[in-house]
Amino acid sequence: MSGGRTLALAAFAGQPLVIAFFNGGQPFGPADQLERARAELRGLGAALLAVSANGLWCFRPDDETQILARPGDIDGAAVAALRRVFGVADPLAALIILDSDGHVRLTDVAATPCDGDPDFAALVDRLAAAGRAVTEARPAGFTLTRRQLVVGSLVTAFAAGAFSACHRNAPPPALAATAAGDLEITLDVNGQGRPVRIDPRTTLLDALRERLGLTGTKKGCDQGQCGACTVLMDGRRIKSCLTLAVAAEGPPIVTIEGLAQGDALHPMQAAFVAEDGFQCGYCTPGQILSAVGLLAETGSAELSDEEVRERMSGNICRCGAYPNIVAAIQRARRQGDKGT
Repeated sequence: MSGGRTLALAAFAGQPLVIAFFNGGQPFGPADQLERARAELRGLGAALLAVSANGLWCFRPDDETQILARPGDIDGAAVAALRRVFGVADPLAALIILDSDGHVRLTDVAATPCDGDPDFAALVDRLAAAGRAVTEARPAGFTLTRRQLVVGSLVTAFAAGAFSACHRNAPPPALAATAAGDLEITLDVNGQGRPVRIDPRTTLLDALRERLGLTGTKKGCDQGQCGACTVLMDGRRIKSCLTLAVAAEGPPIVTIEGLAQGDALHPMQAAFVAEDGFQCGYCTPGQILSAVGLLAETGSAELSDEEVRERMSGNICRCGAYPNIVAAIQRARRQGDKGT
């Protein structure tokens, strides 16, 4: 569709896809909203393809926004042809929902041209509420398949919220009602009580990152296998992606943001710097907090390098910086023994 390249929708086969036709420029919001959208789309297994005469963007939940064509590069005739395929007249904004088999499940076309970009924050809010709406609205004894849940959630969210900048309507009653199911809790994070309103199904990881803005805690596998999300709760290391936020209310929680005292690094952080215990750095917050928990568990006991590796085996470093990580932990342990 641009620069001699052709975009085939078959490239998105096997996952639900939202095709969004816009009139203006970049359709995505600020970084915090992008992070929220990432989490919601990750849960739904969907990708978002935004098409405009001024550009072409692909947004996958686990990747950065991909700019496929910039203003001036995109083939306007190809965009017009794609609009015709889905029956969307120019310059109307529209959303097309395709399921994982490529079947059109929804065509939602704005009644009038939109004067501005869609309200991305409102879209993400609706997306978050959609999963609850689908779950709570199903009849007794009815079981949703994963595909029905994914497609139903996308249809509910995007049809209701994508063009709020055009229509400025209040939230649909079904979504407003489900918001009442949210819980107000207070998490004790890094020595401060942090009130947060969440869905009861929200993990501690998502609450920390998306509600409290503590993005030092990383989302890696989201299955409790990589350790990137490790935090300390009541002094013990836990996988925050496997812990419900509502279950974490009460005990003190420490994230990587709470280790340093002002400009003074925590001894474990300083040891990681001294021993060069990181490469890309993505797993490092979880590694450091797990290491702090390890030393809390073992006290002043002498640990061999092999024992350290075994006790840190729940934290994966894809860069392979394990020797330096072990050296950093041993340095911090020795300095702790000396009272330094």
